[in-house]
Amino acid sequence: MRKLILTLLTAMLCVSLIGCTKRFTLDLPFDAADITNVEMYLYSDPDSAEKRTMMDKEDIRELYNYFSNLDVQSKEIKRVSGGKILSFRFHLSDGTDYEIIYYAQAVKSGSLSIPSEQLNYFTSADVGALWTQYQQYPTVSVNKSELPGVE
Repeated sequence: MRKLILTLLTAMLCVSLIGCTKRFTLDLPFDAADITNVEMYLYSDPDSAEKRTMMDKEDIRELYNYFSNLDVQSKEIKRVSGGKILSFRFHLSDGTDYEIIYYAQAVKSGSLSIPSEQLNYFTSADVGALWTQYQQYPTVSVNKSELPGVE
């Protein structure tokens, strides 16, 4: 009986430790009102990248709230080559930019990179769906030199 109880307690401890990766939300260093516009870039191959520029203040506030409430984890994951990349460049009223780059890993998960802060996170959110959500903005082809995070 003691062995059974000890085995069950050990199993419960192992299961609880697996889920102990710290989750938190992004802390953006600016307010929604500070954003003048947002550029969204989508590509698998940087040579065939597309861009949408978001100007509507309500859409910008909605996108800001999305990222401010996005659950992320400090967990390193290996990026898969050939996956979709969705980048966001927030143009701020003080003349600076803030970039968030999403690397799709699976159907509805991926990694986020914030180059200015040298931060990388994992998220199980479907950030890639934001491209479709804002399809009312015209799509234009862009040169890879314009892409966030691409040298």
